[in-house]
Amino acid sequence: MPQLKNPPSTFNRPIDQRDRESFAHAKEIVKPFGAIEPILDWAKNELTGEWRWQLVEVSSDTRPGRYIFYFENERDYLAFILKCS
Repeated sequence: MPQLKNPPSTFNRPIDQRDRESFAHAKEIVKPFGAIEPILDWAKNELTGEWRWQLVEVSSDTRPGRYIFYFENERDYLAFILKCS
């Protein structure tokens, strides 16, 4: 199969990608299967600053999933800790 000489730039770096090192705060959480959706819904509605999340390990019926959340401001970070602890 022939290779593209100049692959599209959209495959190299998405527009909204931001390095995790550039966020001021990070928190790893472990949640059972199906429990991440309510947390994401809460975060979309309640957090005011920029934030991201990363899937570290996929959850299953027998294993919880691992996720890392990144936050720009301390207010969102502390609200998330209170919500998820």
